[in-house]
Amino acid sequence: MAPFFERFRSEVARYAEGVHRLGEPAPATAVAGLPGELAAFLRSWNGADLFIDALSIHDAAGVERDGDLVVFGATAAGDWLALDAGGAVLRIEEDTGEALVEGTSFARWIEGFIVAEGVLYDREGDFREELFDDSGEELLPAVSERRERKALKVDPGAPAPTWRLARALARLGHEGKAVALLRELTARAPRFGWAWFDLGRLARGAGRLDDAEAAFAAAAEADPAYEHAGYFAAHAARVAAERGDEAARAGHAARAVALDPGLARAQRSAAASLLDEGQSADALEAAEIAAALAPRDLAVKDLLARARAAE
Repeated sequence: MAPFFERFRSEVARYAEGVHRLGEPAPATAVAGLPGELAAFLRSWNGADLFIDALSIHDAAGVERDGDLVVFGATAAGDWLALDAGGAVLRIEEDTGEALVEGTSFARWIEGFIVAEGVLYDREGDFREELFDDSGEELLPAVSERRERKALKVDPGAPAPTWRLARALARLGHEGKAVALLRELTARAPRFGWAWFDLGRLARGAGRLDDAEAAFAAAAEADPAYEHAGYFAAHAARVAAERGDEAARAGHAARAVALDPGLARAQRSAAASLLDEGQSADALEAAEIAAALAPRDLAVKDLLARARAAE
């Protein structure tokens, strides 16, 4: 049975005119061959601009196929929105090509999105107060927590909102809850490298170095073709070095360099730049990663000593 998007309809009706612009229904011939839930949506509204222009869903004529993907929309930042072969909703970042699974189906995603964004926008479509940190770019963790919980109430299995919720909980000091969420997420989505990476971060912060090393190694193995797989393996090498396990360090380092041959040089350069900018904590991390990859490099040794002194 085709979805009727009742939650979507009722949520849209809560906002002032112009906040959402919905197209007229598309004829059946226009949506022929499109995935069922997307076709059903376009049969009700042939394209949509939501929250002024925060997100757009193309009309039927604008939907395109790109290999196994069906590209159906875009965000204001230029990220693509697409359905994969299994019907999950992906957000593909315009700058990096990073693909995050935002919803387990089109219907659950669109209804979760319209509910969750209500945390950010008032009835007139303006941002609510006290949403962002001092940089003005990142949501405050308490705001992010509320937003992702609303999305997950509609689509409990959505990986990206689960990951963002875990990160928000960690920033709020609820590390145990964050770890539990990330473990559940990696069990469901074992190829989600960033979830494994954040498990490693939290384990290292808690002093559980064995767990941290295993999580970082799992992040690297989740998708070896992923551009950051070498970086994940480098973090495993760093933790192995902290544990004093030279064999493990060398193994992870070899894996990292095989995946990303320029990584040691990039981390060395980053450490130097961060030191010059006075960002001592980030500089120390980059220097420690570089040292784990190239422990005999004299320039790296010097950077590491400087970073430790600055910290």
